[in-house]
Amino acid sequence: MKRKVKVPSAKRFERFRKSRAGRLLFEKGALYHALAFIVPAVLMLIGFGQRGIHPFGSQQMLVVDLWHQYYPFFRVVSEKLRTGGSFLYSWENGMGTNFLSLISYYAASPLNLLSVFTPDSAARDALTYILVAKIGFAGAFFSCFLRYTYRRRDLSIVIFSTMFALCSYMLGYYWNVMWFDTVALFPLVMTGVVALCREGKWKLYTLMLALSLVSNYYIGYFTCIFTIFMFLAAAVIECRGVRDFLRKLWLIARSSVIGIALGAFMLLPAYEGLKLTYSINNQFPKTIKWYEKWYDIIANLLSYSEPAKKDGLPNFACGMLAVVLFGVFLFSAGIKIREKIAATSLLTLIFVSCNLNVLNFIWHGFHATNQIPYRFAFIFCFVLVTAAYRAYDVMTAKGIKIYQLLLLVPAPAFVFGLNVWKMNKGGGFSFDGAFRASVLITGAYLLIFLAGRLFPFREEKKRAVVLNAALAVAVIAELTSNTILGVRTVGSSSYTSYPYLNESVQKLLADMREDDDSLFSRAEMTSTYTLNDSALYSYYGVSQFSSMANVSVTRYFRRLGLYASEAGNRYYYRNSTPMVNDLLGINYIISKGSRLNNSAMSLEHISEEDTSHLYRSKYPMSVGFMMNSDVQKIELAAADNPFEFQNSIITHATGLNESIFTRQPVREFSFENAEGEKTDFGTYNFDVTDTNEKSSLTLYYDGVEGAYLYGYVKNGAAETVDVKCDGVVADSGISADDYPIVFPMGDGQEGSSFEATLNIEDDRSSGAINMQVYALNEEAFDRAYAELADEQLELTEFSDTRLRGTINVKRRGILYLSIPYERGWSIYVDGKKVSTTKVFDAMLGAEIGPGEHEIELRYFPDGLGKGLIISAAAAIAFLLLTAAERAARKRRRARRAAASPADSNNETKDVEK
Repeated sequence: MKRKVKVPSAKRFERFRKSRAGRLLFEKGALYHALAFIVPAVLMLIGFGQRGIHPFGSQQMLVVDLWHQYYPFFRVVSEKLRTGGSFLYSWENGMGTNFLSLISYYAASPLNLLSVFTPDSAARDALTYILVAKIGFAGAFFSCFLRYTYRRRDLSIVIFSTMFALCSYMLGYYWNVMWFDTVALFPLVMTGVVALCREGKWKLYTLMLALSLVSNYYIGYFTCIFTIFMFLAAAVIECRGVRDFLRKLWLIARSSVIGIALGAFMLLPAYEGLKLTYSINNQFPKTIKWYEKWYDIIANLLSYSEPAKKDGLPNFACGMLAVVLFGVFLFSAGIKIREKIAATSLLTLIFVSCNLNVLNFIWHGFHATNQIPYRFAFIFCFVLVTAAYRAYDVMTAKGIKIYQLLLLVPAPAFVFGLNVWKMNKGGGFSFDGAFRASVLITGAYLLIFLAGRLFPFREEKKRAVVLNAALAVAVIAELTSNTILGVRTVGSSSYTSYPYLNESVQKLLADMREDDDSLFSRAEMTSTYTLNDSALYSYYGVSQFSSMANVSVTRYFRRLGLYASEAGNRYYYRNSTPMVNDLLGINYIISKGSRLNNSAMSLEHISEEDTSHLYRSKYPMSVGFMMNSDVQKIELAAADNPFEFQNSIITHATGLNESIFTRQPVREFSFENAEGEKTDFGTYNFDVTDTNEKSSLTLYYDGVEGAYLYGYVKNGAAETVDVKCDGVVADSGISADDYPIVFPMGDGQEGSSFEATLNIEDDRSSGAINMQVYALNEEAFDRAYAELADEQLELTEFSDTRLRGTINVKRRGILYLSIPYERGWSIYVDGKKVSTTKVFDAMLGAEIGPGEHEIELRYFPDGLGKGLIISAAAAIAFLLLTAAERAARKRRRARRAAASPADSNNETKDVEK
């Protein structure tokens, strides 16, 4: 019987290293790339765990626009993936939205495809883990950049990759989840640039540029701009002579065109969608100005500081190790002068671009941002960490020199000195926690490098291993604290209460679908929870808050007396008049929390669940109905009064020579903690008596026989409005400080008394309030409704991108469709395509003659057809160039093989001689 020979563990490890799997892990660097993914991802999970983010607690990461926009849109994507819905159009956003254009900014992440495996109830958790994966990929892809650029495969690339993946930009802005695919891909694009300049390899750059633009065109735009400067920097370092530079210039230009063209199927529809938004109207800055003080920006490189969440200084911090090594990079031997010039030039470019308004405007797509003013600051972190790694590479290649130890001090000393100077300038000298912690961790790094210099090692490889391990511990400790601080700074919200009263709402929506006998009906909430409730709760609604909001629809909402802001990229619903509901196609209303006391005329209560109630419109309207052609003659520029605008629509659309709304006088008014007077219809000037106390204006009105009162507040001096009818609260807390709004005042008629209390904003000492009240005559509206409802489009088929139905038209007019106008819509009447038209400069319509007609609507996003053709052509060009390159390599190998025997024969003859 043979005895088993015990193999020492060191030999077993060495044997494993030489195996195929070992070579993949160590020689190819797969182990370090995996660690570069795992470490930042785990640290991010630790940060979430400390904050109690679900499943570690009862909180969620949804804050700010992630609460209002990004998650609701992500939920719709997940829903469409599970149900097979079209990604071209969605009825769950803003009366109908070009969904391809919407997701091109908000939800085009390839990782979002994983949400198909999660139920709707787990969608928030799925988004959390997808974000963690993006942070991990940022580290993994940065490690690929370091491995290729500096040809190192050890733990050091994990250390520095984690510094990039958890820099202050990531920790302050991670709630903008849709940016981070392209931020993570950024190092791969730059790896492609280096490979192109070094070896003429262009395919990685082309494909990663395309994927970056498809994932998020906005951050992809930053990538495109920086690629220009990165190419120049890499060309200076890598290219050999002018001829080689010109060849690489041709390659980068050709590859950029192909890469952008590959993404045209997403980019062109996005561009066409942007042309419909308010952002298209941005004007170039007329004067040059600096945003921040230079020393404030540099001092903000301090670690352990709260990152900027919405406003503040650029998020440039990426750990004190990057600052410590910067002096070595600038002054150490072993790094070429052109490398130093290239890196410092790139850092200066980003530094100045963040702070100079003109360059900042250009970087942000010729657009003035609404908060988060330095959205490309991650590029600074990328360059700074890369420079730090280059310094570390030089220090550890041939052993740490004494002068290099001295060069570790100046950069952090400069940052600390600026902070001390700022403290003294502020009137007091006190070391805060961030300053002390940064000094301590900097001291730890200096001691590690000093120990790496002083401790004797037989082999330099062992020195590098120990140094890497020590730095890894210190960096992970620093970044763990920064991550926990970043998550705490960004904040969280309750997991269990989001969406608010969801179970009740879903029950009412189920009741609505059972009650509705049509193929398509819209619903809305009496008040908003998010600004995209229809996307959040999954119903066909009219509200929308997004950068892709159609500005024409925004203006239409404002004219109707609904909340709307062009610059704010939003329009959303609040309980309004029955005429508004018909124009928007709203047939059901949900009130969360209480029963309505102000809609007896227009709404019928049909269901309730706990404290939530469902109402059906007494005046239901299809998605399309006929209007007289005279509606196109309405002067929209003068439509600044919602009631008169609706009167004008009725008279022009129906031909009835009567108004449904009539102006009502105020019976009396009184101020509390203020003095004032009435100067015009609905206008009241005031002066607050005591600015430390609450002040208000109360208006009193009499009821009108056969009519219901509606109020309209504008000017913004009133913060909120509370309404009572016969002493009973009809509505309260109506927001009036940001946007004008129309609201019902109660169910009373003749003999009733109404009062509206306008609560003046706390910071107002004087000003003017404008509130107008109109009465809606029920009989007049019944007649108008009968005229419009008599010629409705009856749907026989409905899907995301196609509607079919029939309509009986009595006389030639405009088929008004409560669908936002886009060139992507085509209308067919009896099988023949007809011209579409804008109605009220916002809605879709077409002129139709009398008779029974079959109507068909088809949607195909504007720009998608051209985009698909361009993308297909680019793909073919990419494949042909790849094939041609491969064929050229084969020919070169064949020529070398053919030349080898001849060379061998010549050598033999020489020997014989």
